Amino acid sequence: MLCLIVYMARKNQLDKCFKIIEDFFDRSESKSFSENKFKEIFNLNRYNWGVPSNKYSNHLLTYLLNRNILFENTFSDASNEHKVIYSWKTKDEFTVISGLKSDSYFAHYSALYLHQLSLQIPKTVYLNFEHKCNISSNIEGNFLTQESIDKAFKGSQRKSSLQYSFLDKKVIITNGKYTGKLGVVKRKNSEQCFEYTDIEKTLIDISVRPVYAGGVFEVVEAYKLAKGKLNVSKMADYLAKLNYIYPYSQVIGFYLEKAGYNENEMEHFKKKMNFNFYLTYDIRNKEFSERWKLYYPKGM
Repeated sequence: MLCLIVYMARKNQLDKCFKIIEDFFDRSESKSFSENKFKEIFNLNRYNWGVPSNKYSNHLLTYLLNRNILFENTFSDASNEHKVIYSWKTKDEFTVISGLKSDSYFAHYSALYLHQLSLQIPKTVYLNFEHKCNISSNIEGNFLTQESIDKAFKGSQRKSSLQYSFLDKKVIITNGKYTGKLGVVKRKNSEQCFEYTDIEKTLIDISVRPVYAGGVFEVVEAYKLAKGKLNVSKMADYLAKLNYIYPYSQVIGFYLEKAGYNENEMEHFKKKMNFNFYLTYDIRNKEFSERWKLYYPKGM
């Protein structure tokens, strides 16, 4: 009987502050987090929540898991090391995966899928987080030469090696250019809570890194499916703000042409073309577009 009384007393300690904790996480802008992130949230809010002084983050974690409103999700890396992500009142895969990296968002093929610009159900998910600061490309851009472009695009495009397995998915974590989250939007409803790139930023991203979108032929199809949804003027504005070293306006103009966009839309990307450029890396059998001064794979 004494043991039962002690157990009930312990249980009631957290029961008393449960509603205020539940309200906090219901209103939170994030619904998934690592154990360290949960501990950080706990330490910042424990006094406002009225958590007893003898209770710590691990006690609350166990309590919420037992109430079946916090869920445990296990990821495995290439070394089969496990990482646990906790999700609040949801098992939505995109919401859960977003907890792998704070301040991250879905991009490339994952964003295509979320915008319904792909006919495939992806087994690979791309989660991006940005470099911490903006490193200007202007100085480097002054040294761009045809020789340096040819040399860079002769090899394969670099890919991220930071990967996790989750359920039947492979999750690739990319560390992208600092943009201040340019073109990033939020999806938040009763089941989902995550960020991802809008259509315009998504198409720029996959034009720059087609390897994260299934290749250049998939990119062309995405441009076709985006017709009537894509704001080309907004896309051109984004590209100017991104200030890439390489002339990706030639790439985007080429994709717009291949996807059947009109001349007025392509006009946004008819910049001064100082260099011959490449649609992608390591093109074995290539053709050349005089209009866009661009090498592309034969057969497109």
